[in-house]
Formats: sequence, C-alpha cells, structure tokens
Amino acid sequence: MADYSDDHIGKRVVTQGGVEIGTVDDVRNGDMYVSVTTDDTNETVDQLGWEGPVEQDVHHLRDQYVSDITENTVRLRV
Repeated sequence: MADYSDDHIGKRVVTQGGVEIGTVDDVRNGDMYVSVTTDDTNETVDQLGWEGPVEQDVHHLRDQYVSDITENTVRLRV
C-alpha cells in the first residue's frame, strides 16, 4: 500500500492517455480519494470499478491503478 499525504490533495488525475478525469479531493489513512470532474469517463470509470453517479461522489483510488505521480498530476494505468 502506498502512503499518500495531504501534499497530493488538489493534483489533477489523468488517464494513461492524458485525459483529465478529476482531482485528488482527500487523503484518508494514506488512501487517495478522487472527485470526478468530467463527463467523458465512462470507460475509465468502468475500469476503475467506480459505480453510481460519479459526478457527485468522491471515489477511492486504489494503488493498483496509479502509474506515476508528478508535482501536479496523478497518472493512472488505465
């Protein structure tokens, strides 16, 4: 398990192809939570296992889907 911190809050979350799907909204107990901010995420949302109305929810981002983290961005493996 990765140990994320409050330093990650506010970073853009992007797909492997560079499409922004949201931002890191919170870090709880070392886990990242993402607020989805785009409507074009159906395939990505399915691959991440997020269900329900994603535009209104904050979702847990499992470590297995994080490919890389830079100063401003969390890049996903999907």
